[in-house]
Amino acid sequence: MTLFPEHIAACPDCDLMQRIPALSSGETARCLRCGRSMAAGKTDPLNRTFAFAVAAAIVLIIANVTPLMGLSAVGRHASTTILGGVLKMWQEGQGITAALVAFCTVVAPTIYITFMLTILIALRKDPAPSWIGRLLRISDVSRTWSMVEVMMLGILVALVKIADLATVIPGIGMFAVFALILLVAAMTVSFDPREVWLRIRWADEAAPPVGEERSLRPGDDRAMPAEERSAARLGFVLCGACGLLSKYADPAEPGYCPRCGKALEVRRRQTIQRTWALLIAAAICYIPANLMPVMNTTMPAYAEKDTIMNGVILLYTSGSWPLALIVLIASVIIPLAKIVTLAYLLVTIQFRQPESQRERIRIYRFVEIIGRWSMLDVFVVTFVVALVQLQPLMSVEPGAGVIFFAAVVVLTMFAAEQFDPRLIWDSPGEKENDHD
Repeated sequence: MTLFPEHIAACPDCDLMQRIPALSSGETARCLRCGRSMAAGKTDPLNRTFAFAVAAAIVLIIANVTPLMGLSAVGRHASTTILGGVLKMWQEGQGITAALVAFCTVVAPTIYITFMLTILIALRKDPAPSWIGRLLRISDVSRTWSMVEVMMLGILVALVKIADLATVIPGIGMFAVFALILLVAAMTVSFDPREVWLRIRWADEAAPPVGEERSLRPGDDRAMPAEERSAARLGFVLCGACGLLSKYADPAEPGYCPRCGKALEVRRRQTIQRTWALLIAAAICYIPANLMPVMNTTMPAYAEKDTIMNGVILLYTSGSWPLALIVLIASVIIPLAKIVTLAYLLVTIQFRQPESQRERIRIYRFVEIIGRWSMLDVFVVTFVVALVQLQPLMSVEPGAGVIFFAAVVVLTMFAAEQFDPRLIWDSPGEKENDHD
């Protein structure tokens, strides 16, 4: 197996092979063809990330054990923590939604911070143990599903929704959540995974040295400044976990990455079929998610069932039109846009449409970024239900629509992750010199 040095890589989004130059602090290397960030120069990334991770671990504990906010009305008081909201949803028969909220707000952030601390401590050993690679892959997935910032916005929307019903008192937990958002963002920005992969012991210790030129076929080295060619066309495969570029003997069975041990794939298998299946399921769930009530409010004078659009209208009529616009975009427009956009990308690939590759890859990246914000309404329902329990004055229960809405969010996120953007560039008629 041929292994290339770290400064030669293939873009994960378009598969273009190219050289990454030496980077100074603050500099970023982007793909010549699609513009994806390939590498960034950072100053002391491991120690800085470790400091942020320690602070984030402390703040995470505070955020989970102290009240997020309190509610007071006519001499009655109520308060809730993050886990208190999860427990209330569970007690109301919304077990799946409660598990999802717990995972996105408690479990995923805890895994991310804990594993990052473990990785950074284990790296002090030279060479670092190979199991660090597995933790790094898991932490990367947990970071995607860690939605503390979305939860924070959901809390703010919940505060506005119940402000007319009672006096709302922000708790220490709310400020801790805000601090946690900043620290997790700082961890992500300061961390450099390439530095980790350079230090760990390889899963296959018998692998040839990185950059061993004598194992290249004649002509491969001359093709290496390959702005014109994709890795797959030249017989190379990029590891989706650690970024190692290696040459395979059989495209159907490229084997395993010698560095991290992950199964290699020239292209994700059955990606089109799986993405279609997830999108169709999301489209089916989208209808009841918007037609069925997500919250049921009970007061002595009346009982009301609120759909997502009812919540948008309530925020608008109460004077909070910016929040109404945010909820409308996050809970109605974004889920539908994700379904339509991914369907459009699949259709253009299946009909082998060669034009507008740059525009389509930008659309895909936008879908990836905004997908998690659709969870906003699930968090709003969770914390409104947990707080407004001042019987017999008032109470709020989750409606049947919330489980369908949560399903739409999860299914579209899985669909975006399952989609292989390199297929956009595999269409016939691709201009091989198509780069800036």
